[in-house]
Amino acid sequence: MVSKKETDYLIIGAGAMGLAFADVIFSKTNAKITIVDRRDKPGGHWINAYPFVSLHQPAAYYGVNSLKLGNNTADLSSKPELLEYFEKVMTKFIDSGRVEFLGGHNYVGDGKVVDLNNPQNVVTFQINKKMVDATYMNVEVPSTHVPSYQVDEGVSLVPINDLPEVYHNWDNFYVVGCGKTGMDAILFLLKNGISKEQIYWIAPNEAWLFNRANLQVKQATEMVLRHSKALVKAWEVEDIFIENEEKGNIFRLNKSIFPKKWRCATVSPEEFEQLKKIENVIRKGRVSRITNSEIIFQNGKESFSGKSIFIDCSANGLSKRKKTPIFSEAKITLQSVFFCQQVFSAALIARMELVNASDVKKNKIVPVPHPEFKEDWHGALSLSIDNLLIATRYFPLWMFRSRLNFMSHEPIYKYVYYGLMAFKLATPVRKAAKRLDKVHNIQEVAMD
Repeated sequence: MVSKKETDYLIIGAGAMGLAFADVIFSKTNAKITIVDRRDKPGGHWINAYPFVSLHQPAAYYGVNSLKLGNNTADLSSKPELLEYFEKVMTKFIDSGRVEFLGGHNYVGDGKVVDLNNPQNVVTFQINKKMVDATYMNVEVPSTHVPSYQVDEGVSLVPINDLPEVYHNWDNFYVVGCGKTGMDAILFLLKNGISKEQIYWIAPNEAWLFNRANLQVKQATEMVLRHSKALVKAWEVEDIFIENEEKGNIFRLNKSIFPKKWRCATVSPEEFEQLKKIENVIRKGRVSRITNSEIIFQNGKESFSGKSIFIDCSANGLSKRKKTPIFSEAKITLQSVFFCQQVFSAALIARMELVNASDVKKNKIVPVPHPEFKEDWHGALSLSIDNLLIATRYFPLWMFRSRLNFMSHEPIYKYVYYGLMAFKLATPVRKAAKRLDKVHNIQEVAMD
């Protein structure tokens, strides 16, 4: 059956970004909104995440603007808490009569939505304002991710989701992946009585880690400014990381290796000390194949024996996507516009959508791709500061009141002070970022 409907905003994706965008439109307009998701419930990747996952940043600035999450301190909401929260958000939307949620549906383009349980049911929407793509960031989780390496028959490999049910059955644990998911797997094992000698960490790359203690309410803004000041002084990319490590803003697990990766992974000082206990770290590049007796890497092999299980943590949670214009004639593509702050970015884009300006002017707010390597950091910082200043010129009061903006949790006198500091630093940061880009490009040419 083919039917027709009308809506103002057709939002594809009921994850955190899609809901954060919808919340602003819902709160500030009388627009009719339709939210479509292949999953039956709201929550996006959190639905498929491992059961013991929690936020890596304070709940104080996660979720949607109109509904508080957590207790406004350092608490990190768990998966059950988050899913319950997203259900409350969606219920509020639906009860208004202005929002329709089509769970278990797939958007196929041209305003057409297909019911996954009954593909004969197709709805064609007349979209009065914009189609909003809230799926572009393409968050991957281990339970829905197919490993890129070959696994021979008979090898025991599970996603991290299965760890709570199987961990007590094995003698040796091989954690595949050096990102935050891999760290969570190790922390889970240690917490549940598995000794450090039983854990083997397959770490293709070393990564810099945010110190979560400096990302708390009323501390995060100062941390960003410290990174920005280090950038202004830096003559090489490495200088930013060395200075911030010395000041305790960031960590690295191995002092003898200068990490190449920088993906905003965040750990507490206590978690960091636990992770440093792991001595069986295998650094031979990415896994190519796991046989019944050895692991074959890009740069060698490693044999294993005994009752061993492999925990796949190799999904790329937030990949570095190619930048695409946020605003176009009929479409909005949600992307980060402030580093590693996806939900705040989605809310800010929604507020920008309501500004009386052309798409060309709205696109002065530019995407900030999720950083992956240390060379991405200075550019992400510079663009983030520029975007914040542009948004503040358009809607200063909204910025101050937005709970998703970590700066909004500062007292007003500090908020104003930090805003002035950001304005003062913007040009020097921009110049320094360009200088480091030039240095990096020269080094790449020399290596070639």
